[in-house]
Amino acid sequence: MAVDILAVVQQGEVWVVTLKVHEGVYKKDEYRVRVSDVPLPPASMTRDNQENTMKAYVLEQVTKHMRRGSLPPTGMQIDGRNVWHTETTSPAL
Repeated sequence: MAVDILAVVQQGEVWVVTLKVHEGVYKKDEYRVRVSDVPLPPASMTRDNQENTMKAYVLEQVTKHMRRGSLPPTGMQIDGRNVWHTETTSPAL
């Protein structure tokens, strides 16, 4: 059982991530997730870091949907406005 990333493609403000989902009741050899409204990444972020961040974000979102039993059958669209935000923030001075 697993969720594997097959491809990550950027198309302007939209990213398309193709997954292979074989977990629980979900058996999808190609499952597309469209991430819309993605802002420009921080200037210091490399292309590899962008792709890794996008992969982690999509995996987290898809996993949440699967746990709720609500993974759409043919693919899904998620909001990407917060994709570049990190969990850790500096304390206010």
